[in-house]
Amino acid sequence: MSLLRSAVLALLACCLPYLLFAQKKPQPIPSGYDFPAEESELLKLRDLGDVGGMRRHSWLVFAGMTQSTTTGEAVWETWYSARETFGPAQPQGLATRKLQRRFQIPRQFGKSGPHPQAVGASLASFTLFSEELRTFVRQKNFYLQSTLKSINDSFPVQTPVEKREIPDFPNRAVAIKTAWWIVKRQGITVMPIWDPALNVPLPTGNDFSTWKRCVAVDPSRTSIPSGETRNLSCNQGASVATTVVPLAAFYYFSLSAIDIATLKKLGPFIPNLKTAVPGDYVALIALHYTTKEIHDWVWATFWWHDKPNDGPFAANRPDKVTGVWKNYLMDTSYSMDSPPAADGKAHVAFNPWLEARFSDGTVSNCMTCHRRSIFAGRATDGEFLPVSRGTPTANDPRFAGATKLDFLWSILFESQ
Repeated sequence: MSLLRSAVLALLACCLPYLLFAQKKPQPIPSGYDFPAEESELLKLRDLGDVGGMRRHSWLVFAGMTQSTTTGEAVWETWYSARETFGPAQPQGLATRKLQRRFQIPRQFGKSGPHPQAVGASLASFTLFSEELRTFVRQKNFYLQSTLKSINDSFPVQTPVEKREIPDFPNRAVAIKTAWWIVKRQGITVMPIWDPALNVPLPTGNDFSTWKRCVAVDPSRTSIPSGETRNLSCNQGASVATTVVPLAAFYYFSLSAIDIATLKKLGPFIPNLKTAVPGDYVALIALHYTTKEIHDWVWATFWWHDKPNDGPFAANRPDKVTGVWKNYLMDTSYSMDSPPAADGKAHVAFNPWLEARFSDGTVSNCMTCHRRSIFAGRATDGEFLPVSRGTPTANDPRFAGATKLDFLWSILFESQ
């Protein structure tokens, strides 16, 4: 009987999230979290350079989308996958929807085509889209490349670059990108931690395999005494005293055999994947979100840190951010240019897990990259390098004869 009981418990540990999620309707960001805010109010914050106000709003939206549903997942996890949003066929009915954890490699990490710098270690990732964003995509047929071509062909040759755009998405549209680190269910798993002061910008970029400090993730305990360390090597460096943190400090879930098989099809470069077994975990290390609350969208990016209350990226976090979500740092951007960075140049907003690996990635702006999302029917449509900051110039040759896709790379990459 004990063996049967153990087998049942193992099955539940692996599959309970999927069973609970059956028949789950996508959940909206609840009221009380300043979403969607009035565009005029957000633009006022931007134009006044009110960094604290902009950060508080971005934190509040984060607090709303990370609220727990009745089955325990965060609100954002109930949203639509890229396949459901951009796939050629209508998705299965809501009554049979299940958890949409469809892993892929982050677009920034592609090892072919227009991404020559993105070579080396990679990450598990997936994207999700709010119901309002998906509905707009389906209504406008933006999931079809033929629609994009038709729109692009409809513009007269003399149309100014700034006028060659698809219609704006509704203000409740939200897109999310996530990144995850595999954590073994037994023993200690080493995880790099981004500390700007310890990582001088490198000409070839600061990939996470170059970071100078790590933590040791322990899945066996929910609470670990402050200051506990283990002597471990970080990124093949010398063995040093490494802070031990509990897996419970992250948002995480367990991996099924199907998850592992999917990840292995993506390539051998994901840390800890070669030895992964069902019941191992993935911990959320990074999350981007963008909301169409203003014309250029509000951009916010988050990453886990073992010192989440230190430094400027912890500032302005409201009490409504609770639980494990208090362990994430945040940067936000409402403009490609302002407020200026410490060097007096255009605004900087990047995620260390996703953009630091590129040359100048640590002084880039995610908005600038996404402004380059265009359709022209050319092989170079997916080109985002070099990463940079500031508003792209109208005479940028990549915009010639192209239609801007309202900052969403997914329309280009996922449309059929």
